[in-house]
Amino acid sequence: MEIKAMYFSPTKTTEKAILGIGENLSKELKYPLTKINITSSKARMDKYSFNNEDILVLGLPVYAGRIPEILEGFVANLKGDKTLAIVVAVYGNRDYDDALLEMKNLLKDNGFDVIAAATFIGEHSFSDKIATGRPDEKDMQFTKMISDKIAEKILSIKNDKGLVDDLNVKGNLPYKERAKLPPLSQKTTDECIECMLCVENCPVDAINKEDPTKIDQDKCIICCSCIKTCPENAKYIDNENILGLKAMLEKNFMERKEPELFI
Repeated sequence: MEIKAMYFSPTKTTEKAILGIGENLSKELKYPLTKINITSSKARMDKYSFNNEDILVLGLPVYAGRIPEILEGFVANLKGDKTLAIVVAVYGNRDYDDALLEMKNLLKDNGFDVIAAATFIGEHSFSDKIATGRPDEKDMQFTKMISDKIAEKILSIKNDKGLVDDLNVKGNLPYKERAKLPPLSQKTTDECIECMLCVENCPVDAINKEDPTKIDQDKCIICCSCIKTCPENAKYIDNENILGLKAMLEKNFMERKEPELFI
């Protein structure tokens, strides 16, 4: 048996939660852990198949209540063979809406038995005031607690010769309509030192490799990786629609929300 922790995490929040679960499961079950970071476009070009000796822990961020559109086809192409799976949605303290159900259904349709699901809160990509620093220490303690429960269920399934009941998670069908992104690209101040960290970390290769001040609007998914990773705080957004949304979120969604487990 082997645990495969797969995650898309432009701002590192999903990565932190998924590795917390993966590492705790590995310790509890004494199975080796393999990390699969699909944040880069290059990593998503590979084909991934899993067998019935694998346990997949899949973590994705929530964008406006859904999984990122660029990942829908990728997840639909993952192949399982009665592979046990745990799905995790990480959202910015507003809501995860249909993202968890979407993840579960995509895997279920492709040979996976989804045995558990969880949600975590990560610092919002648009704002450092919403869920600041999360997942935090309390969240990471939650990864330990749910890993113990998931490990217990995995052992029970193995003892019952692989019998798995359908898992109920929150969400609606049809899924929430995807929000249309406004045409924009991040701006760059004169503080830019051309360290190229933004280029290296952009999950959709939207930033020009020779001139990091130039961003392809058609590729940008507003993940804000470039803003969060810039050591000089030289990247910013001045789009009125995004700034208005940011202000609304900071007004209405500052109260702390807690992770959830479905098992």
